[in-house]
Amino acid sequence: MRLWIVMATMALLAPPGLPVGTFEIKSQDSRVEFFMKDNRGGFPGTTRDVSGTVTIRERGESGYTAEVEAKVDARTIKTGSSLRDGQMRSARFLNTEEFPFITFRGTVSAENPPGPQFKGTLRGWLTIRDVTRDVQVPLEIAVESGAFTARGEVVVRMTDFSIPIPRFLIFVAEDPVTVKLQIRLIPKG
Repeated sequence: MRLWIVMATMALLAPPGLPVGTFEIKSQDSRVEFFMKDNRGGFPGTTRDVSGTVTIRERGESGYTAEVEAKVDARTIKTGSSLRDGQMRSARFLNTEEFPFITFRGTVSAENPPGPQFKGTLRGWLTIRDVTRDVQVPLEIAVESGAFTARGEVVVRMTDFSIPIPRFLIFVAEDPVTVKLQIRLIPKG
């Protein structure tokens, strides 16, 4: 009887496993934001037009891994100024007519998540226009009711993607751009 009580107690105290399988990005609960500094303070940009899939698998007893394929519709990014939005989408900068999507392919790894909130690392290939670069993003991940929410922040340089630094009259942007992600994953069904 004691052995049964000890085993039941251990099972209750052990961290539950993460949901595994294929998940899809829920656009209305996700967003990608950026902040571009300039000599006048800077400005934000945002979009909720994020889509893709994530396939989560257990990696033995050492943790979990996820394969990620995601895209952002660059034509939907808003900065609060239609003039600036038009310039940003022009052939000189994002060239959204020829390259409408910013894409990412890679993996997320998490070592033995201790509970419903844990850290992970997103690694992979970010493509803007026709240039692909390796990126790494630390993530805060939460699991609730079989769904995931991941938040992360990374700094990218426009010049790494062959995008010129924006300048207009007295406005001069800075090259590093801070990008924040909030991605909600629900079971694909």
